[in-house]
Amino acid sequence: MFKRACVFFLGLFAAGSLVAGALASELRPNSGGPYFEGPVYFGFSDFSANASTIEDKLVSAILGEVVIARAAGLTRDDKDWPAAAVYVAAYSFTSKKLADALVYAAQKGCEVTVVMDKKQSQGKGSLASFLASNGVAVFLDASHNAMHSKYIICLSQDAVYTGSYNFTENAKKNAENIVGLAGNPFLVMMYLRDFMGHIEHAEIFSPKTA
Repeated sequence: MFKRACVFFLGLFAAGSLVAGALASELRPNSGGPYFEGPVYFGFSDFSANASTIEDKLVSAILGEVVIARAAGLTRDDKDWPAAAVYVAAYSFTSKKLADALVYAAQKGCEVTVVMDKKQSQGKGSLASFLASNGVAVFLDASHNAMHSKYIICLSQDAVYTGSYNFTENAKKNAENIVGLAGNPFLVMMYLRDFMGHIEHAEIFSPKTA
């Protein structure tokens, strides 16, 4: 299902990127902050207060997909194109609160896929097995010295969350930051393209053979 959805998105990407490129050329610095303003709507939310707040914000974003999936009355098997989906690229994943949110989303009809660094997935506290055993599709990427991407795509919200924040318990002790970018489907397409690139050379994780 994930690959069929990605083919659909790539079909739009060629035409969409031309439009996005033209619109992006009109974006201009916003004097009120470090972001940009222009004809394309960008919804920026700076979640840099503290790491615990960041974790709660990400959980809320994930659960937002659940609300949309349940409102649509769909399960992952109803359509080739998911009504709601969460795609996560993670260098390391040890946050139990985020893992619980992803599992809940998967069990309530969202398509949930995680790709993470293979070496980190074998480390102490990794929740790769927990996720894979509870309805989340987990892929392990060993094609890089370190698969260090860190972002969450909430498909039905046209939203991407990215920043320095690692999805780990230790991150709660750090000074971290993350930004939410919403309302731009073309931006989501670009992140999906990156995500698909990792999936293409990653291996599916099976807790039974781990």
